[in-house]
Amino acid sequence: MSKAPRSKLSMSPQRETLVDDDEDGPLVLGILDLSLPCRRFVVEHKVAEVGKISVTAEFLLRFVKALGSCTEEAVQSFFGYSRREMAYVVAEVEEADYVDRTDGRLTLTANGLGLFQPGSDDPLIFEVERKTARIGLDLISLAPADTRPPSVFELNLPELPLTDPAQVSSATEKVPTQFRRHFRELAPRMDAVAAARRSLYSIDAVSAEERFTNVVRVKLVSSGMKPMHAEIDLSDWRSDHELADREAVGRSVLQVIERLGRSRREDDVDAYRLLTELAPEYLHEWTRRDGLSIRRYYRHAFTSRGDVRADRQTTPIVGSLFTPDNARRLVEIANNGLRRTQHPSPALFWVVPQAPMWGGTSIMAEAVDQLRDLVSRAGDFRQVEATALIAGKPEPWIKHAFTSWRETQSPVFPSGFEMLLVPGGFVAAVVHAPVGAPSGIPVPLGFASFDPRTVERTMALLALQAPRFGLGEALTRELHQTAAEPNA
Repeated sequence: MSKAPRSKLSMSPQRETLVDDDEDGPLVLGILDLSLPCRRFVVEHKVAEVGKISVTAEFLLRFVKALGSCTEEAVQSFFGYSRREMAYVVAEVEEADYVDRTDGRLTLTANGLGLFQPGSDDPLIFEVERKTARIGLDLISLAPADTRPPSVFELNLPELPLTDPAQVSSATEKVPTQFRRHFRELAPRMDAVAAARRSLYSIDAVSAEERFTNVVRVKLVSSGMKPMHAEIDLSDWRSDHELADREAVGRSVLQVIERLGRSRREDDVDAYRLLTELAPEYLHEWTRRDGLSIRRYYRHAFTSRGDVRADRQTTPIVGSLFTPDNARRLVEIANNGLRRTQHPSPALFWVVPQAPMWGGTSIMAEAVDQLRDLVSRAGDFRQVEATALIAGKPEPWIKHAFTSWRETQSPVFPSGFEMLLVPGGFVAAVVHAPVGAPSGIPVPLGFASFDPRTVERTMALLALQAPRFGLGEALTRELHQTAAEPNA
């Protein structure tokens, strides 16, 4: 008896790139707001302000310059002046030492000739005035800095390292050079009306005053094909021509960003496993026997762009939760989840990953405040507790963004695991790990959901670990409430 030929089994070829060429595009991995050290200086200086002489004197000077020398009678006859008018206008230019009057003839003095700039027939005068300016310069590039007062949160942001520490002590000596270099940029801040007519005449004295800070917004932009290779984008902070004068700040930013790269960790597998355990219904398509297919799920997350809809309870997330697009997705997920729940909770929990400078942006503080406000209005609560759960000591900016925090000295969750939960409402979970290469900038990858099943599993997971974070009875009770259910 002949056997039917067996069909051949073959493995699908391994995709060499994470996404196809026609799917590629920019990927905003994250945003950081870094504190730029600055200082105010008092600069005593003189400015030469360009002004015009009277119209009659101008015409007289132009006439004398054209002729080289002329009689008073020739001027009087040409302009039709009366004897009184002639005496008045000649007195004006003679007293100013612009015209020499000898034996009835008029000739321009050296000062009078100096009024005519090369290529111009219009005589101009310069009035020198003493001025005192209080200006702000950053202490890295010594370029003009904004002097608006920072918020308390901004005062606690990570600070840019000084590329030349000795420059701080010698800054006062270098201010005259920088003040002259940036005078055209600084002048409108000192006097917007007269700035165009003024030029710097001299710098007489400089004294240092108090220090302050600016905020430099840094956008980390990579691509779908190479998400772990990020480029620095400072366009939200300064324009291209302004950045040309602040190259030292760019080098300082680069030093900070280089600290963000890392290699894969042993517990990254456990972090991705938690994602599949929290949302198995959603992630089953990208889950294999050995866990989540990271490359395939990344491609889905990148190409779908995670649009939120009322009939789509879970949406993929790639990139930090604190990019503008992902922060918007969080708010949309929160609105949908809170609209469906019958049991909103006046609590918000955020498991902070062990990632350098996590949350170091005002977008994080704004997101926490906005989510608290949404929860408050949904349940008519007077107060919503926002608690950060951290392995180790919290960074200063985290303390100012949350109403409370709980520390644990031993890791509770995998180091790259981040999770946001409003009990009974919604959840977001991402893993911070390199994607597509053994090392590089971590690419946050995960989901946000208002699926009641996912929310309930997340509540159960956090309730199990609550004692290790030392959560009080009131907060722990919120984790045991019934998960969100659709309203009737």
